[in-house]
Amino acid sequence: MKNRKILIIIVVSILISLLFVSCRMIAYKNYSKVFGRVDEFNENRFTSYFTWKEIDQDRYFREEIFFYSGINKLQGFIYGTKNNNGLVVISEGLGGTADSYFPLITYFVDKGWCVFAFNNTGVSGSEGEGTQGLYQSVIDLDAALTFIERENRFTNLPVMLVGHSWGGFAVCAVLNYPHRVSAVVSFAGFNSCHEVLEEIGYSYAGKKINMLKPYLEKIENQRFGDAVQVTAIDGINKTDIPVMIVQCSDDSVIRTKTTSIYAHREKITNPNVQIVYRDGDNATGHQRVYASSKQQEYIKWANSNWKTYYQAAHKKASLTQWAREVNFNKALANEIDTNLMNCINDFFIKARTENNP
Repeated sequence: MKNRKILIIIVVSILISLLFVSCRMIAYKNYSKVFGRVDEFNENRFTSYFTWKEIDQDRYFREEIFFYSGINKLQGFIYGTKNNNGLVVISEGLGGTADSYFPLITYFVDKGWCVFAFNNTGVSGSEGEGTQGLYQSVIDLDAALTFIERENRFTNLPVMLVGHSWGGFAVCAVLNYPHRVSAVVSFAGFNSCHEVLEEIGYSYAGKKINMLKPYLEKIENQRFGDAVQVTAIDGINKTDIPVMIVQCSDDSVIRTKTTSIYAHREKITNPNVQIVYRDGDNATGHQRVYASSKQQEYIKWANSNWKTYYQAAHKKASLTQWAREVNFNKALANEIDTNLMNCINDFFIKARTENNP
């Protein structure tokens, strides 16, 4: 009987150990999948976004630069080098690249701003085996701002931050660092790394995330330490500079009632925060928070038309061929809400004036 109890204890111990190892491996595999390299913005295949080759390169000439974030060399681009309104720094969303934001880049250049857009660790022309994790966007933005502050040509330019999603979190959380920033606009930004990690994990693993959550958090803590506890609200409240939070009611990625900065708005103490809540016809989802209603209508039509085309071709259709046949209007597919963007431009000009009387 005694030997049997010992055997049961040994078997149970082995099973627990196997479960522990299995959960850790699954957590690491899913984490690596979510935060792998992003090299998908390929100029040689069809994309609904503009590519560099499709931009007026004389009007929007860009200077390629490199700077370091930790051990990795990151790629950045400076547009409107002769503009003197100020410097707009754009922080990208997860899964996108710096080139995904040409509608914003060209808008700000046309309004007289110098623009600095860069690829985070593990993205496009930047080094890194992967994007590392949610807090990496803050680390990379911190490195970008440090680079900017060491460049003499930017000394007299007020710095404005614009971020989307992952970058929307970064532009607020980076305010915990002592940088020279005059104003911030966060599009669809989230508040907490842990909250989003849990929600992303649930979308991948369902209720199993409850078993994997401790291991996912351990990976984050090992990579970023106590920094993962910092929230966007912490950064917003650590300063009194103007901050604009833009959130769409129909955002299915950074949700209005759970993970978004907007969902935590009651915790904001910074008196200079402005919230723009886009609903009704102005609600344009997550990927293009700043898009026009016409853009949304066109994208819906395009998606429906492509689905029909794809099914008619027995799922062997070419997206590039379809785009050619329907004369896909990329300008309309990327049309911004000029009223919203003009408000942001005015917001930045006011911040520039108040900080540089």
